Amino acid sequence: MEFDIYTLALLYYWMASFIHSGQTLTDREYDDIVVTELGRPTTLPCVDPEMTGTVTVSWTKHGTPKGMEKLLLSASEGKVSSGPPKFSLADPNFLESGVFSLLFVPKIGDQGLITCLVEKQERKLRKVILHALLTVTMVPASPLPYGILRLEASVVPNYMVGSITWAGPGGTPLRSEVRRMETLTKIPHFNQNDQGTYICVIQPKYNCSVANFSFNVDVKMDVSREDICWQQERSNVVPCGCDATVASFTKVPNDLQISTGSVANRPHPLACPPYKGDSVLVRWENLEKRMLPKLVYQYDRWRDSTAPPVEGSPLLQLAGPPYNAHSGFFSFLLSPEIRDSGVFTCDVFHDDKCYRQRTTLSVLKVEVSPSSTSSSLYISCRYSGISQVEKVGWSHQNRSGRPRSFSPGPGKINVNISLPITADNAGKYTCTMLLRNGQVIGAVYTVTLPTTVESAGVAAPSLLPPLSALLLLVPLVAAAVGVLLWRQRHISQRGIEQSLSRHSWEAENIYENPEDMRLTSPQGSVYMGWNYQPLRLEKHTDSVIGWASVLWSLSYYSSPLLLCYLYKKGYICSSKFVPVSQYVGTVLICLLGVVCLRGWGRWKNSEYVQFFSILEETRKNNTPSNKKKLRCFDFDFSFWPVDFSWTEFSNPKLSKAGVSLLKPESRLRGAADGVLQQVRTLPCHVISFLIAHSFGRRMLYPGSVGLLQKFMRPMLQQGQAKLIEEFNGQRNKLVACDGNEIDTMFVDRRADGRPGGSTLVICCEGNAGFYEVGCMNTPLEGGYSVLGWNHPGFGDSTGVPFPQNEANAMDVVIQFAMQKLGFQLNDIIIYAWSIGGFTASWAVMSYPELKAVVLDASFDDLLPLALKVMPASWTPLVHHTVRQYMNLNNAKQLCQYPGPVLLIRRTKDEIITTAGPEDIMSNRGNDLLLKLLQFRYPKVMADEGVRVVREWLGASNTIAEATVYSQYEVDDDWCVTVLQSYRTHNGTAFPWSVGEDMTLECRRRLALFLARKYMRNFETTHCTPLPFSEFRAPWTL
Repeated sequence: MEFDIYTLALLYYWMASFIHSGQTLTDREYDDIVVTELGRPTTLPCVDPEMTGTVTVSWTKHGTPKGMEKLLLSASEGKVSSGPPKFSLADPNFLESGVFSLLFVPKIGDQGLITCLVEKQERKLRKVILHALLTVTMVPASPLPYGILRLEASVVPNYMVGSITWAGPGGTPLRSEVRRMETLTKIPHFNQNDQGTYICVIQPKYNCSVANFSFNVDVKMDVSREDICWQQERSNVVPCGCDATVASFTKVPNDLQISTGSVANRPHPLACPPYKGDSVLVRWENLEKRMLPKLVYQYDRWRDSTAPPVEGSPLLQLAGPPYNAHSGFFSFLLSPEIRDSGVFTCDVFHDDKCYRQRTTLSVLKVEVSPSSTSSSLYISCRYSGISQVEKVGWSHQNRSGRPRSFSPGPGKINVNISLPITADNAGKYTCTMLLRNGQVIGAVYTVTLPTTVESAGVAAPSLLPPLSALLLLVPLVAAAVGVLLWRQRHISQRGIEQSLSRHSWEAENIYENPEDMRLTSPQGSVYMGWNYQPLRLEKHTDSVIGWASVLWSLSYYSSPLLLCYLYKKGYICSSKFVPVSQYVGTVLICLLGVVCLRGWGRWKNSEYVQFFSILEETRKNNTPSNKKKLRCFDFDFSFWPVDFSWTEFSNPKLSKAGVSLLKPESRLRGAADGVLQQVRTLPCHVISFLIAHSFGRRMLYPGSVGLLQKFMRPMLQQGQAKLIEEFNGQRNKLVACDGNEIDTMFVDRRADGRPGGSTLVICCEGNAGFYEVGCMNTPLEGGYSVLGWNHPGFGDSTGVPFPQNEANAMDVVIQFAMQKLGFQLNDIIIYAWSIGGFTASWAVMSYPELKAVVLDASFDDLLPLALKVMPASWTPLVHHTVRQYMNLNNAKQLCQYPGPVLLIRRTKDEIITTAGPEDIMSNRGNDLLLKLLQFRYPKVMADEGVRVVREWLGASNTIAEATVYSQYEVDDDWCVTVLQSYRTHNGTAFPWSVGEDMTLECRRRLALFLARKYMRNFETTHCTPLPFSEFRAPWTL
């Protein structure tokens, strides 16, 4: 009978949800929400104390086809005249009290919209209530035997539910999980102590007169069937669970047996069955002492409770990733003592099934034993779990055989070392334990030479003289190479000879990666290029230096792990410093020789000599003709002459410290500013600084990582070549106020005669984007003049991409476009992708005269996205770090701009969503739009305006979007007329008070119109290039 009721409830829930699944927010016109429980008497409130006397009352229910109604109850002159018998008025004296509430026992089908209508002459009281029906299922039915209790709650209609949570007796919170359409909680190992009232709390998603609805579920235990197993578990005497005969658990016959060993006091994993479970029990049995099994660990993930450990038992702790105890996947870590050997039995319980895994553990420990004489040193090797040990023995690193050892008793073997310690008997002694299954466990004890030996003159010979001799070779090699270069040079011009001599080291590094050399055609309009052809010597030496650079980058980023490994192996000590220094010095000298040979090979290349002479001529006389010749070459950008500097213009917003940024949020009023408070928060400031300047900045801007740039170098050079050869691009170096050099690329279309050529589009790339392969191609396809630039630390731009440096770079780019390229601010559009929205929003905030801004796949604020990828326990630290060092608050900056704005949202974006690409409402572009509209049109974007815009934002495709738009009957011409009229009478300064005197429907339509004009959807992922068909100038009134 229990199964039939449970099946019927699920079937009802599925049918009701199917009926209501097509219902949209536009159908939910109601004044209040009431949640009732199936089969429990309830009252729907409808009260007005002023509506007394002769009144007519009617309760009706809306049918599934819109517009159809069903009469539930009708009353007049103090009597109920019609309606089904199960419905009645809560107060028979309603004519005098004004209480017209409906009393009934809910059944399946009673959910939906129910209207209370009270009429008295000309007055009317109309109240629409959304009646939601709760179904609670308890398996097994009360009273329960010992076992597991399942409580499931489902609500129809489910679209009004914000959350469903469960609490145990006394209000103890329980873990809840949503499965299909029910919210489930479990109580594993249910016993007498778990009896009581369980509470189901339902929080509505939308506005409601009450914050939440609570329902009680009384659960009792069948005392007559209380299992002996529970009593045994409490007393830790007999291993129950999987072996219980009276408990409601089914043992799965696939026990796993593992035999292993561990070194004492070293973390060792204890695996559990690889099945998802509700709870786990671990018991320990010491075979040598023949003791009964003890319950040493018990964890219930639904109640997040752990039983206290038994005194004298091994100390276990739950293992971390890849295991997750909160999700039901269990494993343990044990740092065993020598007494902790034995059999560990792990039982994982899931519903009424039990899975078991046994681990037999042997423990090995090495320690120094006291000696009865002063002439010897005893090292003892103790081991437990003898039943699975095959043999145990000692070995020494300097001897092929085994050292002399003896066994004073079972489970112990000693080695005797004669004193004093010498070079022969010092070193590492290893005790090896071989198990019957073939596994080998070893423990090492190191015997070191005393410091007095060195003072007596027994120390190893010093390596400093050979190292000094090697280091003396450095100037000798450099001098020899210099003489060879002087004798072998073949360039006759005196000025070039002086340049090569004076900049010999500079010339060595100036063409660090000479991949492409490009010469202008006779017409001078298109660049034709070919690859630089190095000679054989330069080619091979450059390959060696390239691999050395890659290895250095790998070593640099893995240095924390590498240092920990070296420290663990004992290599970081004073005795190892000299030989390590010798190796490092030898490698450096070899690399120096390779660099010199590469320089010799380059000086023998005529193309390289031609390039260097042009470079020197341009440095002496930076004329347009010399600059045009230099642009034919691609070389190390650090030696590129400066084309524009921040010192060439006067900007009142600018100081040497940098441009102004929005300040982070201030602390709450009343926060202490004294010395004590500063000292208390100092650790947080230090940790935030370290996070921001180490992995934090690299996580936020992975394009600044040198190793990634090395792998992308060929692709970047190919993209740069395309911009120069096909679009006649001009590369320029700009110097910002912080000293960073910014690499830019300008494509001029003003002479082409195209409509967009007179408009300049400045492109701001994403956190792993470069102008060579980034979003410049989108406006280029449309015929615009385009200016691209790389973030500080990206490509050939110098610096690091912190917000201040980003804003400084954006400022010098805009000034370069005005001062050198000749564009006015009202002819410049800022186009940004992803994190480039920060510099774009800063630009339009600082230069409000700019023509427009287009933000593609951008977000409102960095903080929610940072919290998504960091552990929840780090929330205060992440908040402080972001606000102090990485405060990318795009929405706040964008609200300061009065001009046209276009937001492009990727409907399948997987980067700027906080829940995943399938949840389009978690896209932070939605919040950027809402914050902008709420600032500009606060009267229109009130509660109802925000609601309808969120409904429109929930549409994941153009058909759904158009459906929402048409349901509200938006008239575009009327909306434009209203906005133009307001602008004519009140000006253009935001915020506007338009919509203040409008009806609710008019404000909804105007809100949808504005949302559609400010945002366009692009049905793709985050990193898909934006086609020009989706790029357009923002809407203007």
